[in-house]
Amino acid sequence: HRAKPSKEVLSQIDTYSAQVQGLKGIDEDGKMKCMVKLQELWSSLLNKGYTEDEIVDMVQEYRDSQNLMPAVIADALLDKDTQTILDWLGSPVDAGKLNCVYYGEATMLHITARHGNKELATLLLQYGADIDAYDSQGGPPILYALGQSHVLLVNEIVALLYEWGASLEHHVPGEAGAKLDINLQSLPMFHNEFVKRRCEIVNLNQRRDLIGQTCIVEKYIARKDRYKVTTEHARETFLVGRNNLKRRDRTPDDPGYYVTFEDGEYKRHTFESNGECQEFVRNLRSG
Repeated sequence: HRAKPSKEVLSQIDTYSAQVQGLKGIDEDGKMKCMVKLQELWSSLLNKGYTEDEIVDMVQEYRDSQNLMPAVIADALLDKDTQTILDWLGSPVDAGKLNCVYYGEATMLHITARHGNKELATLLLQYGADIDAYDSQGGPPILYALGQSHVLLVNEIVALLYEWGASLEHHVPGEAGAKLDINLQSLPMFHNEFVKRRCEIVNLNQRRDLIGQTCIVEKYIARKDRYKVTTEHARETFLVGRNNLKRRDRTPDDPGYYVTFEDGEYKRHTFESNGECQEFVRNLRSG
């Protein structure tokens, strides 16, 4: 009795097939590499006794089971055509569309993260996009933002996802996953639970006026055992101890600031306090 190929294998065949057929953004060299990988997977299944028709049917069955993103929307993500994306998502936003997937089970947030569109990523997160959705290889969006090369780079979109609570946990299998773990360990930002996270200030008796305010943790100063933080709204910078911080990730209800897209341009709305921002969000939703 033959075991049915895993979802990961069927997803890879589906993805490589699309890339070989000329998926947008793939050059000729990339197509050739995909062709080799596709032939390896195809041969492996043929050697296990599957016929070509059976493989085609299983891949189609896999595709039919996915909440697939229309190709025109995937193209709009690559072209940073925000208006087309927002028109398709609807108002209020259709949650099913928000978490649809493309080849390799990449969500809209995966694709946006890979291509460094910080403003669109912010919009998707405000709408409730899943910050830690896994693609078919077990990778969350923050890994796409860090880059696909052996050198992982911390950039604006990595910082954005981190403030929204992105986890570095992944399920990338085998040697690729092991290499990824080594590379992640090479980035000092990820060695500390608070650095670059959005936090709330607590237990600060000498400055009670700051208790409950949110801040971004800039860095950890080991020789002082203190964290350098900058408050989110007043932009005041100072040092605090570990017991003065509590994680407070951005959420759709508590984003700290708000990005809108109007008349073809992004606009960032800032506020005097989180309460003011939350009221702005509530008013937007109530229409």
